[in-house]
Amino acid sequence: MASEEGASPRELIVEACRRDQPHLIEQVLQGMDSQSNEEVAAFFNGVTDALGNHALHVCAMYGSYDTMDSLFDIQYFECDPLTRMDKDTPLHTAVRYANEKDAELGLAMIEMMCEAGCDPRVRNKHGQKPVDLVYNKQDIKSALQKAEYILAEGIREDPDNHDGDSASDSD
Repeated sequence: MASEEGASPRELIVEACRRDQPHLIEQVLQGMDSQSNEEVAAFFNGVTDALGNHALHVCAMYGSYDTMDSLFDIQYFECDPLTRMDKDTPLHTAVRYANEKDAELGLAMIEMMCEAGCDPRVRNKHGQKPVDLVYNKQDIKSALQKAEYILAEGIREDPDNHDGDSASDSD
């Protein structure tokens, strides 16, 4: 015990999300080797900062792309948790990051989040979807609208499906 810094697994996760340090996520996961995927996911899904922001919200707030990517690798990880106050999803938070801090990184996070299964149709307590928060950033608005369309139509982009462009092996 004397060699440990004293940070709990929850504190390590929040710190990883704040400072984009995915190796801290790996450190916590290594300590959970004996637990089932469901137990690991339940633990990570329950992690919040002092303000009630879940891990993905914290990543989106600080532009922690690599740590966010690591979180999405956790099986059964919840990608649409809501904040306590405004009932924002992590996508709402990522749009605010893109508007206020770094549009390019914000767009990259938003695209990854949509690809990982975040739902751009979820409204916060003010009745706003993430796309409603976008201002003067057409590429971000387009990415969210495309993800919304894909979910609404039940379409999934499949790189192996060439829509009839591939030859069949059968005669």
